[in-house]
Amino acid sequence: MADARPEPPGLPAGARDSLPTESEELRAIEEGLRGAFAAYGYREIATPVLEFADVLETAIEQQLGDVYRLFDAAGRVMVLRPDITVPVSRMIATRMADHPGPVRVFYFGRAFRPPPHGSPGASEVRQAGAELVGASGPSADAELIAVLHRSLTAAGIGELTIAIGDISLTEAILDGMGIPREMRARLGRALAARDLVRWQEIAAEIDVPGPAREVLHRLPAQRGGRDVLDRVCEVAPGADQACARVGELLLLLERYGIADDVMLDVGIARDWPYYSGLVLEAHSASVGAPLAVGGRYDRLAERFGTPRPAVGFAVDLDVLNRSLTLQSTDGDREDSGMVVVGGMDRHLAAAEGLRVRGVPIASVPSDQDDPVAFAARDGWRYVVQPDGSGFRVTDTRDGSVRSVVSVEQVVA
Repeated sequence: MADARPEPPGLPAGARDSLPTESEELRAIEEGLRGAFAAYGYREIATPVLEFADVLETAIEQQLGDVYRLFDAAGRVMVLRPDITVPVSRMIATRMADHPGPVRVFYFGRAFRPPPHGSPGASEVRQAGAELVGASGPSADAELIAVLHRSLTAAGIGELTIAIGDISLTEAILDGMGIPREMRARLGRALAARDLVRWQEIAAEIDVPGPAREVLHRLPAQRGGRDVLDRVCEVAPGADQACARVGELLLLLERYGIADDVMLDVGIARDWPYYSGLVLEAHSASVGAPLAVGGRYDRLAERFGTPRPAVGFAVDLDVLNRSLTLQSTDGDREDSGMVVVGGMDRHLAAAEGLRVRGVPIASVPSDQDDPVAFAARDGWRYVVQPDGSGFRVTDTRDGSVRSVVSVEQVVA
């Protein structure tokens, strides 16, 4: 009978550890994203994990709801930031108020949100984000979408779709159809909940004549390209300005060369109330959850004293990593580095000689039991065992073994 092993210590709901392989994968993803952000002139910043609750509530003009709260020595309520966009907006509006703009920044950090009771959701969301502050209009939105596209493709995402909508376009369409305010509020709640059935039930109560009636019933499900824009704008003449703005955005995305990976989705809605125009989601074929979300939030900075238009996105690094893992195969794995048997004692000099030549080395004692299994478990490609006056090198990928006489040959 096997020895009984104690259960690992419990973690708070939604918390999780990252083992070495996952941590290495995430670090590689972050480096790829950094390069993509920098290519567009974005510079890295960081904001505190702790923020005052009243400051954030003033910014979003509502209570924060279910967040992690604690108190400082003076009794002020602090929270673990549930979102990073608001702290970034605060920092730019206060610490960079004299910047002539536009301000281009990116960040890596964690947002903390208690998962609903009984839910398997994460309480710590690892994010990377980019924010373009001080620039408005389709040209700024198009740049931000291009940055997102480049960053996700640089990370290795193959089949990528970026769905874009526009809150102001949806509002203009409903205005153009003459939808009463009370009914629009009900439709808005159904849209936020992504409840298409409820939307259609409410739409059935509204007397809209002719072709507009069919468009209204199917509005949240309208997805595609310029044809969608033409269809919805044709029945809502009061939405001409918003339609022209989105049309210009689509043209700019064609010039960026990414239009084939962008889809107009009228039904997109965001959870945070500060969004005011463009909203977006990025999806891959391998996972159901969005890789990234974002949009335009022109009214947020003025709540910190410096009015500025802004647009940004946040990438969920765990979802991105999961997508990359699912779309790859075992043959794609980039095992690297070497295990040197005896590199901790008898053959320490050989291990150091390889490190000097830039090779990552994990040393094990001379009496290590099954060094090949150790190397395979931790993702090391080669096992180097001193053998007489030379070395025996085992490739853990295919099991082949060869003998060499020098450290230089081991590296080769």
